[in-house]
Amino acid sequence: MPNAVPDLLRGAWRRASIVNDDGTSDTDSLVVWLQLDSAMVDVRIPVDSDDPFTCEASTGYTTCTSIETGCDGIRRATAEWHTRGPDDIAIHPVSAFPEPGLLEWNDDGSVMIERAPSGAYVEEWHRLPGSTERLIERRTDVSHRVYVAGDLAVVVNDDRSDAKSPFDVEFAICEPIRNESTWRIVASTLPGRIGEDVRVGI
Repeated sequence: MPNAVPDLLRGAWRRASIVNDDGTSDTDSLVVWLQLDSAMVDVRIPVDSDDPFTCEASTGYTTCTSIETGCDGIRRATAEWHTRGPDDIAIHPVSAFPEPGLLEWNDDGSVMIERAPSGAYVEEWHRLPGSTERLIERRTDVSHRVYVAGDLAVVVNDDRSDAKSPFDVEFAICEPIRNESTWRIVASTLPGRIGEDVRVGI
């Protein structure tokens, strides 16, 4: 079992922007990262996408150094994401996270900046309010699992055969309705499922 990450890293994070070293940027795609004690799930859905081949999503775990406060008062750490284990699930293209992330947080920890050591990108992440209050991973088997951070869940179902079609795997982002007995899909790597209700089972 990997060591737990620092409290500042836990919760549901939504990416506000990415700026690449070639000058391109993206503020429109839906990118959500749920970080539990060590387990994580990352879902990246391009804006206006209706094709699962354009999405990136992966499960795995995160390792992170201890947080240090610099002489400038900014808290910093270095994180790495591991998504290629035998039990991990990913869809095309497989997120490999080839570089660690150099992280720093604002005063209240609600905004995190992630930089690639190579300078390839800078990402700005916002932590959703209340998303550190419950952190749950539930697996029924290696192909079906649920990640929960606060009032956001990602339901992962991998029913692919050897053909590995992305149409047989889904990463569904869900929010609770009806006193949390049922959750509703608000975004998915299979967009035809948006608006459907699912039972998260927590």
